[in-house]
Amino acid sequence: MLNFEEIIDLIYFFLDLRPFLNKKKHKQLLNKHLIFSIHLIFMTLISIGQSKEIEVSPANENINEKSVKGFVVCLELDAKTVSSSWSKYLKSLGKFEVLDKQTMQGLNLSLPNVSNDAVDFYSKITVSPRCIQIFMAAQRAGSNLDLPESQKENIRKMVYDFGIEQYRQDLIKQMTEAERVVSLAVKAHDKRINEGQNLKNKLVRNRKEKQKLLQNLEDNIQNLKKLQADSVQNVSEQETALEEITKVRTIAEEKKLKLSQVR
Repeated sequence: MLNFEEIIDLIYFFLDLRPFLNKKKHKQLLNKHLIFSIHLIFMTLISIGQSKEIEVSPANENINEKSVKGFVVCLELDAKTVSSSWSKYLKSLGKFEVLDKQTMQGLNLSLPNVSNDAVDFYSKITVSPRCIQIFMAAQRAGSNLDLPESQKENIRKMVYDFGIEQYRQDLIKQMTEAERVVSLAVKAHDKRINEGQNLKNKLVRNRKEKQKLLQNLEDNIQNLKKLQADSVQNVSEQETALEEITKVRTIAEEKKLKLSQVR
């Protein structure tokens, strides 16, 4: 029989398998309908693993110096939670007096679903390492007389129904926790997927930037070669221009000389 911790481990196990699926199946698994289906499966596992057979047994207790016959149920649940729920339940039946930490009594109470006559109720809580025991008994009001068997059956049913409700509430609590765990695990996984996609996008951008930088570098190399060639051409053109200037100056000097010789 699975306990709650084993169910949670199973949830994480199935969720951790998702990265090993191909992209198509992975995308399908993240679909809300499939996630909901997985959730229902886990809830069923919890219900099966935590289901209990509730046994209500006849019992005797001494309460307020009186020996009373009633019924007891042993609930393997959190003692503090059950004890608080039981106190609230008794208060819903009528006014109960706290005799000590474990026992309570409600005198002269009228509960049509139990008896047409007034009834005295007695209750005791006993906590053991295995479970928390809930005891309830009832007698005719103001007497030590037991109730008829049919009315005793009503008391037994009250104890039984309380036990069933406690296990039901415990399952609801565990299902809520399981739902929270599934939700957190899916969100964490989705976050990892988004981070992975962001990394892929960054890699694509980096490749493009690298390609652009390489192209710019190639363009710069070609520009440098052109500048170097232009520089060499410019030096050659400067030398040619200088030679032309020298020739012009020589011609000009010759003409000046001829001009000076004219009388």
